[in-house]
Formats: sequence, C-alpha cells, structure tokens
Amino acid sequence: MHPLLAVLLLAACSSNGSGGQSAQAPTQLTVTVDRGPEGLTSSGQVAANVLYATITVCTPGSTTQCQDVDHVQVDTGSTGLRLAHEAMSGIVTPQPVLDPSSGSPLFQCAVFADGFTWGSVVRADVVIAGRRISGLSLEMIGDPAAGAAPDACSGGNGPDEGTVAALGSNGILGVGVFLEDCGPYCATSVPSGGAAPYYVCSATSCTASTVSVADQVSNPVAMLASDNNGLQIQLPAPQAPGSPTVSGTLLFGIGTNDSNQLGSATLLTVNPGDGTLTTTRDGRSFSQSVIDSGSSAYYFPDSSLPACAQGDPGDGFYCPATAVADTATLSGANGAQSPVSFTIANADAVFRDGASDTAFPDLAGPLPGSGLTAQTFDWGLPFHYGRTVSILFEQRALGTTAGPAIGF
Repeated sequence: MHPLLAVLLLAACSSNGSGGQSAQAPTQLTVTVDRGPEGLTSSGQVAANVLYATITVCTPGSTTQCQDVDHVQVDTGSTGLRLAHEAMSGIVTPQPVLDPSSGSPLFQCAVFADGFTWGSVVRADVVIAGRRISGLSLEMIGDPAAGAAPDACSGGNGPDEGTVAALGSNGILGVGVFLEDCGPYCATSVPSGGAAPYYVCSATSCTASTVSVADQVSNPVAMLASDNNGLQIQLPAPQAPGSPTVSGTLLFGIGTNDSNQLGSATLLTVNPGDGTLTTTRDGRSFSQSVIDSGSSAYYFPDSSLPACAQGDPGDGFYCPATAVADTATLSGANGAQSPVSFTIANADAVFRDGASDTAFPDLAGPLPGSGLTAQTFDWGLPFHYGRTVSILFEQRALGTTAGPAIGF
C-alpha cells in the first residue's frame, strides 16, 4: 500500500456560470472504497482509502458506442475528468480537441503532488448517474497519440502516472471547487516556469499553448443542466482500524432539492485562486490547507510524530507508539470557523491488523511529493468518513454565500 495524493497543482481562475434548481428527481452517484481496479490489483497492489465511482463514456452523439468505466477516483482536490487509455476498450471514439490557430491536437500535462499525467485532450459524451453531459472535454491519460511527455512536464514532477497501476484507478473524476482546470488565465496566457497545462506538439517538440475556456478539461458536475452549483459527498464512518469496504453517495447540487440541503453545516469560503483555506493546529497555522477526497490520509508536517520505517507496511505514514487524539480548527476567507477532531493511528499496526481492509479512518502522514509546502494541511479521505462534505463551485451560490466554498 502507498499513499495517493491527488491535489492538482494547476493555476485556477474564476469563470462564469450560474446554479440551477432541479426540475427532476434528486440524483445520486454511488461511491465506494475498495481494493481498486483490476489493473491495480493484478500488479500486486491494493488501494487504501481511494474513493471510486463508475461512469459511462460515449462517442459524441452516440447512445450505442458507450463504455462503463469502473473504479474512477472521485477527487475534490482536482478539476476535470481524466481517463486512463489503458482502461478503455476501444468501443468509444473520442473527438480530439484541436488548437484553432494551428489545427493541431491539444495535449495536456497535469501535475499532481505525487506525480504527473500526460495525454490527449478529447471530447466525449459522459453519463454520470443517468445524467448526460454532451461534448465534455477530458484528458485521455497515456494516449499513444500523445507520444512522450515533454521535459517540462516529466522533469522534476515525480513519477509518470500514465498507467492504471501507477494511477491507482481507471481515471480521475475531478470535482473540486473550480469549473475548469485552469480557467480564463490559460485562455490568454501561458504559465511561465515549470509545466504548462496545455501543449501543441510537432514531430520533434511540444510548445505550451493557450486554450479557450470552452476547450479546457472541465468539471463534469458543473456542466450539468441543473443541480450544478456544487455537490455533497456522504460516507459512513468505518470502524477502526479499518473496514473491507465502505459505500456512500455523491449528490449533485447543494440546496437544489430536498435531499441535498446544507442543514446545520458551516460554509467556509476558500481562496478563489487556489482553493485553499486555513487550518490551525497546536498553535500553528497552515494557510494553504485543502479538503481533498483524492488524498488517502491526513497529510501535514509534524516533526514530533514518528514516521513509519521505510519499507514497513506503513511507509509514507506516521507511526506513533499509541494512537493520538487530535483537534484542529478550519477557517474560511469569510471568517467562518469549524472545529475538527481526528485520530492519528500507527499505520504499521493499522495495516497489520486490517490486512484485508481498504477503508482506514485514522491514517495520517507527512507531506509527500515536492509540490506542497510547510503551509499545507491536506484533509484527505479520512476527513470525509462519518460526515457530509459539501463543495460549492466558483461562480455559483448557495443563498447569500458565493463560491468557491466548502461546508461540513
């Protein structure tokens, strides 16, 4: 087992959009924590704290050339749908998205905190819980048509996650607070330094490119005709040290029907540029904190907590001698605050005692990867166990609160 951290490190800027009231029955998507897709388990690996869903992908305009894709990771720490080419059967024929100035196909580099993906930008019709999104722009990870990733993408950004085994899933359903994975900034500018999100390639080289908002990899739930102002993830709490599996629901929209009301939860607005908020723990402030269902643990730096020995089952996590009961306070840009209680268990003991489990409520670890800072506290999937977490998208609203915001 290894930690999976899926905080997408792309610039995100505001874009236009509006929420909608649903005229149809409430829609919910079943989400499950389990051992992972066949492409992962056949490699001898098992997923730990990875939230999966099944979606359907179709050739644009077709209702017969469709494929159900299971074990797509539900990730509130990134934006956009990314599918592993390896997981596709060949039934679906996506439509390449072309650069309008050159007519050449667009390619994408997505840099996560623990690695990168490289692939083609394509359009397909996507059906999620019976709701169809026509012509959605998505990334086809590891598409042979994309060739090798340019040095700006592959150099210094961690391992290539272009296979199912490396990614830990058949794809990523990025449903974070942003509408696109870069937004208006990338429509007019190319990020300087490091990897750019979008590229146009020749036979010999790739050049970073601007991309219109309409062509960018986009948040599927925000593209729905209704119930599109956000979402809610509801998961039961697994019994410690772990459970073989956990199933819950992802509800489309917030406050758009009787089933997805905010209730007594507090909405914390997040930084509109990068989606972060502030965590205060033990007198220390972490100003670049995230709530991220795509991370397998609570990730934060703490030199007083012993890390598990390299090569042990809990490698990459903390291993205190006894479980630590802890508290912290999350604060939004709007001044709202919510306290959180959590437990830090000995990961070696957790994996030893729960050898057949995949849902672990008390995993924590130091920050992996090079893309995060000492100001980051990553509230991963364990944060979601036993509560309803609401995601309010940017440029959408719930009552008098304008997104982006997170509630629990």
